[in-house]
Amino acid sequence: MPSFQILANIADIYIPLLVLLCAWLLCQFALKRNRLKLVCLGGLLVVSITLVYAIRFMDRYFEFWLKFGWDYSTHSALSLVLVMCLSVMWQRLFTLWLVSLLGYFLLMVYQQYHSVIDIVSTVIVVAGLLLPLFYKVDKTLKAKHAKL
Repeated sequence: MPSFQILANIADIYIPLLVLLCAWLLCQFALKRNRLKLVCLGGLLVVSITLVYAIRFMDRYFEFWLKFGWDYSTHSALSLVLVMCLSVMWQRLFTLWLVSLLGYFLLMVYQQYHSVIDIVSTVIVVAGLLLPLFYKVDKTLKAKHAKL
């Protein structure tokens, strides 16, 4: 089994790698002059990341998670929204995105960064708030693509 430090380095690389992939895909949409995808998906990414940190700041102030003895997992929330964005941007790799996210969650539990309930409660709240928006954007992009 790899050492704690090697696993910590892997965990540290995961979110920046997702950010780079999202940025690369947005650049591809820009280069292909696909403004609809660029605006919709870029906006979705900005709104999603803003929500992750808005919840974080509200939790710091109101201590929602702490009242249950839990911890809001910003890493879980951020990785979730990045994977959700990648899943809309590059749908053919949905299984890869999902497996990588679950692996990251397991790594955080193994490294004792967060408990399972920290991750699950964070995912439920963030996904619950964002899934309708992601569904609408995905539906809009598919409808526009079908017209072309």
